[in-house]
Amino acid sequence: MPRRPVLRLRIDSVAPGGDGVAHAEVDGQRRAVFVPGTVTGDVVDAQVDASRRPARGLLTEVLERGPGRVEPACAWSERCGGCDWMHVAPAVQLELHVEHVRGAMPEAWRTTPIAARPSGERLGYRTRARVHVRCERGRVDVGMHEARTHEPVTVDRCVVLDPAVEGARRTLAALFEGSRGRGDVSLALGAERAPVLDVRWQGELAREVFARLEAAVSSGSIAGARVAEGDVRRPAVVGDPTPWMTGADGLPLRLAPGGFAQASESTNATLAVHVAELAAARPAERAIELHAGSGNLSVVLAPAVGELTTVESSRDACEAARANLLARGLKARVVEGDADAYAWNAATKLVVLDPPRTGARALAEKLATSPVARVVYVSCDPQTLGRDLGILARVYRPTSISVFEMFPQTSHVETVVALERARK
Repeated sequence: MPRRPVLRLRIDSVAPGGDGVAHAEVDGQRRAVFVPGTVTGDVVDAQVDASRRPARGLLTEVLERGPGRVEPACAWSERCGGCDWMHVAPAVQLELHVEHVRGAMPEAWRTTPIAARPSGERLGYRTRARVHVRCERGRVDVGMHEARTHEPVTVDRCVVLDPAVEGARRTLAALFEGSRGRGDVSLALGAERAPVLDVRWQGELAREVFARLEAAVSSGSIAGARVAEGDVRRPAVVGDPTPWMTGADGLPLRLAPGGFAQASESTNATLAVHVAELAAARPAERAIELHAGSGNLSVVLAPAVGELTTVESSRDACEAARANLLARGLKARVVEGDADAYAWNAATKLVVLDPPRTGARALAEKLATSPVARVVYVSCDPQTLGRDLGILARVYRPTSISVFEMFPQTSHVETVVALERARK
């Protein structure tokens, strides 16, 4: 492999993906160079790979610190790929999130005010996480993906995890000792806030793993675990692996084992209450919630609308949603099905959607040709959000845009956009 040149660069901006952007002469051409781990105003030395477009830089030294650079709270932040903005000051993180969301909006909407909702927690806020485990030649490695690789990086402490979840993470190396292969472990909080594990393993688990899990449940260090080894249809269950979180209404919210849930309980509550307020501002007789999950938004939407139907493809999540609604004495129709294919009633006045990172292009096309009066779109990716809003802009206009710092110390952000039909 040819030696990559080391160039001195001044970072001009930060791209939506989280990398700093510099401009430099590379092989006689003026090129943009993306450099992870930097912020606007930094002067750095970086090894530059000009074979890629845009060119990519590997940070080797920070010579001058930009005004937005701070000392990372985690010693592993340069290697671990979990927190790509640990070096960015909190106020600057929020400014960049707003800037990136604004840049993703349809051009005609870029002057629309954007409300910024900062997180009150910077560390110890993540009540759920997924870590990677690799067992090779008698060694067990546990960690997040190393930056720019798919290999786990072993850290002594993760400062953004809830203390109980972090405690469970630190026991995983001993748990999998003697196993072969690799897998993913989803960590969350279960009954009485004790950790629960959801294991997906490729390889061969040591027999002792299940005995160790039984002992951990007996001692109360975990509430339960669900283990899927290879291509088994039904995972093995030890204890009670059901994850729980505190819902936006302050009551316990049951989740699907291994399923999706927001990372921060407090910011999630702020976001969900905001969505409910948007729905209640002009109560709809009939409302549809798509990609509804375990009912995180459903439990606050149901009291705010006349008739609510929720649509979710995961059976486990639907069961959890029904249980959450029943526990609160709330009524809603929970449909197990594909959100893209669901045909809502012509009388539907409000659609709330919270799709995965890939967005909801098919739903946007469908909404743009429907009579639905109002849409609330919850997104975790500004780029796919912007793509879908470009479709909806044909017939809708924004009434509010808000960003929520669901993932402090990272370039990821949650956005809620409320829309109303502007023309037929």
